[in-house]
Amino acid sequence: MKLKRMTGKDYRKEYEELKMSEQSLDAHVTSRLVELGERFPDAVIIKKADDEIKAKCLTKNWVDTLSIETRIEYIITIEEWNAETEKVKQLTMI
Repeated sequence: MKLKRMTGKDYRKEYEELKMSEQSLDAHVTSRLVELGERFPDAVIIKKADDEIKAKCLTKNWVDTLSIETRIEYIITIEEWNAETEKVKQLTMI
């Protein structure tokens, strides 16, 4: 079986599809982070010495200035905070 060699147009098409996928992922990540910030405003997303930044600070405009990697890290942090909070609630109800 002979493989077809890609042309410049093929590469351009693949590149454009990848850019569209990245833009879509970016929008989904931003939306999810803003949603989590609204649902869990007391979640700590950054902890420095005596200072904490909570999820209630996550406005759409501020989130748009963050890299996608940072936004994903904040999502993970909020989800972990929520999981820990839920464990504590379950333990106190028993």
